[in-house]
Amino acid sequence: MVRTGVMRAYGADLRRVIGHGLRNRFTAFGSGLGVTAVLQSSTATALMTASFAERGLLATGAALAVMLGADVGTALVAQALSLRVDWISPVLIFIGVVGFLAGTSTRQRDLGRTSVGLGLMLLALHLIVEASSTLQASPTLDMILAGLGSERVIAVLVAAALTWLAHSSLAVVLLCMSLASIGMITPVLAMTLVVGANLGGAFPALATTWYGDAAARRVTMGNLIFRLAGALLVLPFIDVVAAKLALIDGNFERLVVNFHLAFNLALAVIFIWFTGPIGRLLASKIDRKSTRLNS
Repeated sequence: MVRTGVMRAYGADLRRVIGHGLRNRFTAFGSGLGVTAVLQSSTATALMTASFAERGLLATGAALAVMLGADVGTALVAQALSLRVDWISPVLIFIGVVGFLAGTSTRQRDLGRTSVGLGLMLLALHLIVEASSTLQASPTLDMILAGLGSERVIAVLVAAALTWLAHSSLAVVLLCMSLASIGMITPVLAMTLVVGANLGGAFPALATTWYGDAAARRVTMGNLIFRLAGALLVLPFIDVVAAKLALIDGNFERLVVNFHLAFNLALAVIFIWFTGPIGRLLASKIDRKSTRLNS
């Protein structure tokens, strides 16, 4: 509802933000971050960016910089939603319903839809925390989670699969935060699952563009490569990372969202300098494969 409302109300403006933010890799990064913070969906930003690339309006390197910003934007949204502001949920829903029903313009009704969506997201997060508390008495779930704690690769794959099914890394990250807050999972397991959620978040856009134009596919494939590289780099040191982040904030749920933000910031800092070369590499590989298939 948030994504639909914002796209209908300000879709053209958001596309212009991406279009105007392409002077260099850093402004492209900023445009991706800003658009995703508003849309609350890096997948939507990925598909928008891929459509620009498909029409030849956006080079692959710049598009990859947009995607790095989109991933950081999703992490900032998780930070905002992790704050204990459950009380504002009914206010947002009420304002949204009134705006949607009484709005005199299409934009007012779309903004009302957005407000309802934000209120429902906050309500859902509160209900997840409440419902999860009853799961603490489940020996079966406790055994499954204990098994995932000792098999980190499987934990990453499970979280990636859940994210692909949900089409939202944000939802899975917030679920991990909720489970960590009630002690259902350890901080290290929660962070491992967050790595999987980040990886799985690249799949929906990649699947959508898989049989499309090669230029669009380069964007979503590059985004997956960034996230996969980040997962491979951080997993061997995740215990150390957890210990360092605990020094900043020992609260379990804050630890999860702080790691989510740190992970995506680290990807941006590392790979922002390589968007051009990786874009050219993907162009040569994917275009060559497309030419072979067409012939």
